[in-house]
Amino acid sequence: MEFRKLGALEVSTIGLGTLNTFNVTSGEDIAVRRRIVDNCLSEGINFIDSAAAYGESEMVVGKTVHGRRDKFYLATKVRVQGKEAGEAQIAQSFRSFQTDYIDLIQVHNMIDYRTHLPTLHALKSEGKIGMVGVTAMVTEAYPEIMALMREGSVDAVQIPYNVVQVEVAAELLPLAEELGIGILTMEPLKKGRYVKGLKQQPDLKPLEGTRVKTWAQALLAWVISDHRVTLTIPATSRPERVAENAAAGSLPRLSDEMRDYIRMETNRCL
Repeated sequence: MEFRKLGALEVSTIGLGTLNTFNVTSGEDIAVRRRIVDNCLSEGINFIDSAAAYGESEMVVGKTVHGRRDKFYLATKVRVQGKEAGEAQIAQSFRSFQTDYIDLIQVHNMIDYRTHLPTLHALKSEGKIGMVGVTAMVTEAYPEIMALMREGSVDAVQIPYNVVQVEVAAELLPLAEELGIGILTMEPLKKGRYVKGLKQQPDLKPLEGTRVKTWAQALLAWVISDHRVTLTIPATSRPERVAENAAAGSLPRLSDEMRDYIRMETNRCL
C-alpha cells in the first residue's frame, strides 16, 4: 500500500467510504462491517470516512473500530444549519465514534460553512480534532472552496474525481498542490456504476503490464495515479472487496497513456 501525507498523517491512498454501506442496524449486518474493517486493517487501509448524515454509519464505524481506534484515522462531516445545531451534531459524532479525538471533520457539501468553520477551528485549537475540511458534490462550489483554500481556512477538500468527472483537475487540484492541501476523492467508481453499470465488458489486455487485474482496480488506480490526490474512498458492503480495492494502492502509478486508455474505454462501455 502506498501512503501519502494528509497534514501530518501518513494515510493509505485507498481509504474506506461508508455512505449507504455502513448504515445498518442488525447484529448480523454489523458483524459483516466488522469483517470489512478487519480486512482494511490486514490490507493496510488506515482511513475511514463517514458523516453525521449517513444514518447509523458513524455508530457502526465506532463499534467496528472499538478496541483498535489507534489503527485508523477517522473523518466525518457536519451537515446542519446553525451554530448550536452544528455543535450538537459534532458532539454526537464524537459519541458515535466512541472517541475523544477525530482526525478530520468536514463541512458537508458546504452547508452553512461560514457558521461551522469557526467551530471546527476552535475544536482544532483545543486539540479535539486534527484537521478541518469541506466537501462538495457540485462544480458550482469550487470557486468558494478555492477561496477558502487561499484563506488558509481548510486543511483538506473532498470532491468527486473519477474517469468521467474530471472538472476538479482544471484549477482546484493545481491549487491544492501549490498550497499543500489534502485531496480526498469520493465516488471513484461512481457508486459502482462504472463497474457494474457498463453496457459491455472493458478490455483489460492493454493494461496487462500494469498489474491491474480488474476494472475496479483500473478505475481506482486511475484516480490515485494523479499525484495531487491524497487518497480515494470507495465504499463497499462486501468484505472480500476490500482486498481488491486495496491492491490498487500497491500498483505502480499509471502512465498518462494508460490513464487516457482507461478513460476512453470507460466511456466506450457506458
